[in-house]
Amino acid sequence: MIGGGLVGISVAYGLALRKVNSVVLDQGDGAIRASRGNFGLVWVQGKGLSLPAYTGWAMRAVEQWPELADRLRSETSIDVGLTQRGGLYLSRTPEAFAQRSKGLAAVKSRFTGDYDFEMLDNEGIRKRVPEIGPEVVGGSYSRYDGQANPLRLLHALHRGYLRRGGRVLSDGGVSGIDHRGDKFVLTTANGRVLANRIVLAAGLGNAALGEMLGVTIPVKPIRGQILVTERMPPIFDIAIEQVRQTEDGTLMIGGSWEDVGFDLDTTFDVTRRIADDALHFFPFLKDVRIIRSWSALRIISPDAAPIYEQVVPGAFLVTCHSGVSLAAIHANETAGWVEQGAIPPEMAGFDRRRFEASSC
Repeated sequence: MIGGGLVGISVAYGLALRKVNSVVLDQGDGAIRASRGNFGLVWVQGKGLSLPAYTGWAMRAVEQWPELADRLRSETSIDVGLTQRGGLYLSRTPEAFAQRSKGLAAVKSRFTGDYDFEMLDNEGIRKRVPEIGPEVVGGSYSRYDGQANPLRLLHALHRGYLRRGGRVLSDGGVSGIDHRGDKFVLTTANGRVLANRIVLAAGLGNAALGEMLGVTIPVKPIRGQILVTERMPPIFDIAIEQVRQTEDGTLMIGGSWEDVGFDLDTTFDVTRRIADDALHFFPFLKDVRIIRSWSALRIISPDAAPIYEQVVPGAFLVTCHSGVSLAAIHANETAGWVEQGAIPPEMAGFDRRRFEASSC
């Protein structure tokens, strides 16, 4: 398993559940790790607009989350803070509200199962979130959505993996991959590792790993900046994409989508815009102190959906920017693909060929 972030350790934990002998090769704390800056949403709403198959995958993922949270609590004594009381996405302008409605309607029209959402005006939002600002146009609500603590989740998955006999080599970033017959020889700072199968789950590092195997993996960094407030009494009992209250009382305020390469700086113009949006949505925030801010890099494919593919025999690519939302299904199902040595035919739409088709 190349990569010890949320995606890699979720799959590794699933392999440990299956008693598969595995090792996680991780770059260590100096790595650019989306898991550390994750907003923590367990989300369905809107997924599948560019890749319709993603809707059903995301739905199954959130349905499997309670079982994962319960198992991790039982095995590791870590509560990952899962709540699934619905999610709200706020729109600041009538144009944004109309676009959101159109997008979710398109997702629903392409999905064969149940897919419920509501477009709420200001009064409708106020019934669920009384603190909403009077000028807010509206937003979309989905009963499927929720939130979790991404740092606790990362810790719990690592602890559960190790307790089930897994091994993690920190500072074990891979600098070379040789494919010799049906074996892989991985060169790391700690020596060489021989593997029958490998999983490329190194986030943005997957691009370089793909080059070692002679394949192009189309992922790029998209920066997001977040503000964090002082602790407050409980305010919101549902997940909100722009302003999320954590279980310790702080408010996480985001976000941004910035195509700036690997720049991890925070910038005044973006944080000011984030704060302005938050004050528009929730005027009470004018009296709340911001105590810190950070930025993190998302791992984004051309259509922002996951990529799953056996890029060469025995080498599985698993990459996404929804490592929290998909954690349960990565452990429960994706790990099974690796154990069996094949990705199910119904997942073919998630491989890189979809980008070749879209460029024709």
